[in-house]
Amino acid sequence: MTKVLDSINEKYAEKILAEKIDITVQKEYASEFSVRYIPHLLFVNAAGEVFKQQIGYMQEADVIEAFEQAGIKINQ
Repeated sequence: MTKVLDSINEKYAEKILAEKIDITVQKEYASEFSVRYIPHLLFVNAAGEVFKQQIGYMQEADVIEAFEQAGIKINQ
């Protein structure tokens, strides 16, 4: 997922931010969001609300589509 998230940050830096968190270091996030498997993606809107969670790898186009489906326009 690192390559996908880095690519998203390069292409869409003005619209979204893709962050990587090491849950072995920041264990509070694993607990707060019930992370049991890696990769575990949390999609968060500007208000800080999680609107989607995904366990497992996602291609870049699928990540962008998740934002688009939530009404967050990326490709404009």
